[in-house]
Amino acid sequence: MDLMKIIIEVEFTGIGTALKKAREAAGMSLTVAGDYAGMSGANFNRIENEDTKGVPLDTLIRAANAVGLDLKECLGEWIQHIPGVNLTESSNGD
Repeated sequence: MDLMKIIIEVEFTGIGTALKKAREAAGMSLTVAGDYAGMSGANFNRIENEDTKGVPLDTLIRAANAVGLDLKECLGEWIQHIPGVNLTESSNGD
C-alpha cells in the first residue's frame, strides 16, 4: 500500500518565545539545544526568533523535546491526535 503525505499549514505565534524561555530555563546555549535537537544552533535561533517561513512538525518536535517544552501547552491537545505524530520522539531515536 502506497502512503500519501498530507501537508497541513497552521500559523501560530509565540512558539519561538516559548522555546527560548524553555531553553534559557534549562540553562542551555543555542549550540547545545541545537545539538540535542539535531540541528545547528543558528537554525535553533531562527526557530526561536520565528525568522523562518515554516518549520516541519518533526523539526519543531525535536526542538521542543531538546529543551523540555511540551508542545501540547503551546499548540493545544489536538496536536497529539494527528496520525503518525509522536510528541515524545527524540532526535537520536530514543
